[in-house]
Amino acid sequence: MLHIVLSLQVGGLEKFVLDLIDKYPPDIKPFIVCLERKGELGLQYDRLDIDELNKGTGLCLKIIPQLIVLTKRLAIDIIHTHNPGPQFYGAIVGCLTGLPVIHTKHGRNYPTDKKKVWLNRFSSFLTDKIVAVSQNAADVCLKVEKIPSTKVSVILNGIDINSFFPAGNGPEKARGVVRIGIVARLSAEKDHQTLLKACKQLATHTTGFHLDIIGDGPLRDTLEKTIRTHRLNTYVSFSGMRHDVPELLRQLDMFVLSSTTEGISLTLLEAMATGLPVVATSVGGNPEVVIDGETGYLVPPQNPEEMAEKLLLLIKDESLRRRMGENGRERVIAQFSIKGVARKYKELYCSVMRKR
Repeated sequence: MLHIVLSLQVGGLEKFVLDLIDKYPPDIKPFIVCLERKGELGLQYDRLDIDELNKGTGLCLKIIPQLIVLTKRLAIDIIHTHNPGPQFYGAIVGCLTGLPVIHTKHGRNYPTDKKKVWLNRFSSFLTDKIVAVSQNAADVCLKVEKIPSTKVSVILNGIDINSFFPAGNGPEKARGVVRIGIVARLSAEKDHQTLLKACKQLATHTTGFHLDIIGDGPLRDTLEKTIRTHRLNTYVSFSGMRHDVPELLRQLDMFVLSSTTEGISLTLLEAMATGLPVVATSVGGNPEVVIDGETGYLVPPQNPEEMAEKLLLLIKDESLRRRMGENGRERVIAQFSIKGVARKYKELYCSVMRKR
């Protein structure tokens, strides 16, 4: 099994690939190739060797013969690609070598960009099966990219449940300030600006909260300027890129996700598995994870007023936080375990191999 990714930088897609591989049964032998560089997660991962092709920007056709040589050297039976660039190259390699190709669509992939829609349609023509990580992503495949329904299936993302669990009611929870957290790359699609605007409104109603921003990215300087402008220094702090996210989540009282687009957010699942109530934007696969009013609240994207309103409800009501957190953990355990996801992928691999 050859997984093709752009890189293994810190991100949800990349973490999912590594978690999936770790839960494979013994009869699946995985390999990974990064079209670009390994990235931080790839450099830390020591359970198997990871190839990197050092592809530059733009179209690079020399990658195709390199991938063909790699599939022969590793005696690959199936190619599994992740997101549009790797799918394009992997699908062509599959066509030239006769190897079946599975592609996982991790999000909506710019459904309003006609050039990218056409590219996805072309790649999918050469791909045996498209796996969408949410029904929302599947709808883009079917309705926008016009991929035949016989090629499309949905396997929801999952996480390692054993790594995330509630902190309980120990001394670390005995605080007067409610701690809110977000774990996300500091980039435009995560829309931290809307979250900061919501915090500004919250501060007019209560001083009993603190927002922990976990993650790093190109917008950090801009966000820090916004915090100074809105005089939120005492309410917001940055934790930067961290590798102890499970421990950090257990220090929180609630979780927020302000994205304008998502597939199935792993950080959202991780927060719910930790027993945290969530406030998340109703975009992408988020409504397939959060049950509004039961495990947390869904709010429209780029709407700081409603986000502040829902955050305030949870800040003021500890019993509501506890109840929603418990409901969320039960939901993740029942439906979003990475072990179940790995089992479904194996079934898909076997069905494709039988058809060949």
